[in-house]
Amino acid sequence: MKKILLSSILALSAIAAQAQEAVATFEEIELPAESNWFGDTDPEDIYAGEVYDFYSGRYMFLGMRHNSGWWNGFALSNETSTEYASLSDQFRSAAGGAHSGSNYAVYYYDSWDVESRIFNVYDEEGAQVSGMYVTNAAYALNSILNGDAYGSTPFATGDYFKMIVTGYDINETETGKVEFYLADYRSEVEADHYALNTWKWCDLRSLGNTVQSVHITFETTQNNAYGALTPLYVCIDDVNGTPEDESGIAAVAAAAARIFANGKVVTIDTDARGFDAQVFTAAGTLVASQRGCNGSTTIDLSGCAEGIYIVRAAGVAQRVAIK
Repeated sequence: MKKILLSSILALSAIAAQAQEAVATFEEIELPAESNWFGDTDPEDIYAGEVYDFYSGRYMFLGMRHNSGWWNGFALSNETSTEYASLSDQFRSAAGGAHSGSNYAVYYYDSWDVESRIFNVYDEEGAQVSGMYVTNAAYALNSILNGDAYGSTPFATGDYFKMIVTGYDINETETGKVEFYLADYRSEVEADHYALNTWKWCDLRSLGNTVQSVHITFETTQNNAYGALTPLYVCIDDVNGTPEDESGIAAVAAAAARIFANGKVVTIDTDARGFDAQVFTAAGTLVASQRGCNGSTTIDLSGCAEGIYIVRAAGVAQRVAIK
């Protein structure tokens, strides 16, 4: 299935010319007010399902429809209510509508997933994805806060629900992973617990500069013998956009930075101010970070094993070798 989908995607160069806007805002698609869309018709074989797609910015989004109530992958929505009472409300965001504009995407992962990735159909060899805005679906948030009839209980200390974003290049080689907590109750301090109900930026630059597709999966502490009890949903918007309230790209893009390693000390040589510095493993795991850096900065990685790491700072992402 992966090879068939990838071959189809690479044949879409003519269509891709219509998708040169860098950011997927989902505003190109017209939806009736307070509605959703996940394919047009029910397939003859509900178990086989039918793959559908839609486009925004440089990207194609895939989903699979089995019938009018059974689907997986990406769907479109412009619903603004945050109330969840039944599965008819599964296309609502916990933030109440989109991050910007009217439309947003709802992603649902289940065991029938057909590798419903986000595909870059404009840059054939792949490109960096800056990130995306993310929030819980109203369905998932309701389960986290209140439990539900399917066996989940309200989250307590030790629980978490996280999204895992994996990048792939044109050869189907993994470029990295980013983990993003949609609900985090791991702390012993109750005041630190949260379940996301606003739009928050998820930085994906550590996935690298050759990302041709992105796949989203989930991990939760609430499971039974059949799998996850937390509804595996997330809402996304402004894919490959720019963070509004972080120092990251928007604040320091104009400030040049040179990043290099000497042994196990990383140096960030820049005139930028107020930026955050982060170090990730090649697999996308955060191993070190410093907030509010000003000017040239060093990070000691003496506690890290030798290998290739990705340093993100002052609008630059650079691979370095730690020896």
